[in-house]
Amino acid sequence: MRLDKYLKISLIFKTRSGSEKYFENDGILLNGKTAKQAAAVKIGDIITIKSPDKITEYRILDIQEKNVSKQTAKTLYEIVKEEKVELF
Repeated sequence: MRLDKYLKISLIFKTRSGSEKYFENDGILLNGKTAKQAAAVKIGDIITIKSPDKITEYRILDIQEKNVSKQTAKTLYEIVKEEKVELF
């Protein structure tokens, strides 16, 4: 499955276009490497998202091909690490 689709189905981002600016600014890593939207993901992969105020790492636990409920979406990944970033 494509990384951008996984981020949408798992509700890490509400829409695929919502993740675009992160991809454009190298703010999404897959297994420690800068990722493209079309990168293929598999169970066990680590997704790192760098936002302005924090860095969050997610481990993929399951992959669903179609949209799922919010409750089910939370079971598709686990948060491995969440780190606040101080700007100053």
